[in-house]
Amino acid sequence: MGILDKKLSLRDRKKMLVGVWEDEDQLMAGAGELAHAGIHIHDVYTPYPVHGLDRIIGARRSKLARIAFFCAVTGLTLVTTMIWYMSVHDWPMNIGNKPVRFTPSWAPVMFEGTVLCTAFGMSFFFFWRNRLVHGIKNELLDIRQTDDRMVLTIETTDGMDEKAVLDMMKNHGAVELRAFHNGVQTVL
Repeated sequence: MGILDKKLSLRDRKKMLVGVWEDEDQLMAGAGELAHAGIHIHDVYTPYPVHGLDRIIGARRSKLARIAFFCAVTGLTLVTTMIWYMSVHDWPMNIGNKPVRFTPSWAPVMFEGTVLCTAFGMSFFFFWRNRLVHGIKNELLDIRQTDDRMVLTIETTDGMDEKAVLDMMKNHGAVELRAFHNGVQTVL
């Protein structure tokens, strides 16, 4: 499985209920009501961050900060080793009677190398984790979720009262309700 989280994928899912909102306050109220009723919210797709929504739906904290720290330590080690090898071991030069070993002049290069490795490492892991590589079919439930709509998805379980869930979404401002089953969306 690796770092890819298959639990977030929409492929190979049972029936999912989808609600589309225009207003983030109504979305927050609806998500809070659904979570309070004990209904597991699969995910919420928004075109911009909605603060506090992650706590309502129970999303875990991202591991990207740990990966950034790992990439920073790797970059610092690589750059320090490279500078030491070039300046001390391979081709030592005494210029202006400066010491050959660690000097403050190494600090800017070490800093920039650390930032470079961190940026490239985080970018790589971000694209890999979110499956944003060439050739992957996107899983948009609504094309407007990248523009001005917010989409909440709930995976149905055995014994779930779908009508009650859809009524809760509608009462909290959902402008559209859909069912997603085997890749086919049905407007409800």
